[in-house]
Amino acid sequence: MSRWIVEQTPERLVVALGAFFPHNATCVFDKTTGRARFARRLFFIPRKTIEVALSEVVAFEVVELGPPLNSFEPRVGLASGKRFYLSPAATREETREVARQVRAFLGLG
Repeated sequence: MSRWIVEQTPERLVVALGAFFPHNATCVFDKTTGRARFARRLFFIPRKTIEVALSEVVAFEVVELGPPLNSFEPRVGLASGKRFYLSPAATREETREVARQVRAFLGLG
């Protein structure tokens, strides 16, 4: 289990991404309740928590940009077409691994 995975059981996956400052995100995927919850903070200020049915989450991918930005941000896609970004893990490889684990848990392939 990676250091970004806080809890992992067959019914529940909790992922904590980012750093204490400037931004972070906690994602809870719960098969028992059938819900996904995304709590995000930016500069210590809570952003609107997003809570949706697990079946609404149709994508969890890493959007990578090369120089000069060199960013690797996780992006969640919903069945409604809405997309939103989360804080990345410390490295590109760790962010990719978290995305793989979330997709596997959700059965997204």
